[in-house]
Amino acid sequence: MIASCPAKTRFVCCLAFWFSMVLLPGCSSNSPKCIRVSGTVRLDGAKVPGPGFIYFTTEATGKDGTSRPGTAAFDADGKYKAATFVSGDGLMAGKYLLRLDCWKTAPNMEGKPVVSFLAQKYQNATTSDLELTVQPDAQPITFDIELTSK
Repeated sequence: MIASCPAKTRFVCCLAFWFSMVLLPGCSSNSPKCIRVSGTVRLDGAKVPGPGFIYFTTEATGKDGTSRPGTAAFDADGKYKAATFVSGDGLMAGKYLLRLDCWKTAPNMEGKPVVSFLAQKYQNATTSDLELTVQPDAQPITFDIELTSK
């Protein structure tokens, strides 16, 4: 039936469908509560050598039994805001183990050797020794991350 509609109508219908599937779920008031988490990543007490990513892996759930991992991109100054559902919304209550990536030469399809600015231990949540616990009733959290090159 939609195939017999004019091209402009099909385009508007597709756009409306995309909008409802991609953008509206993040706006739902039914989304679990997230606590805003932000901070700065530093390496050996100084700025990180470039932008990168933080992965917040759930180790334990919040009081309501739900959990969901989060992510954050940090800029060249190390500043980040954690996200669970939409950019900057924060993290759900729970305990998180962190891993970080900050690549000099990122994984690639060209076969170039991968080189990280960070020590190997930070590239695995179980070896990074970085943890964050978010309480369900917490105020926004500033969580600065201090890394060492060794």
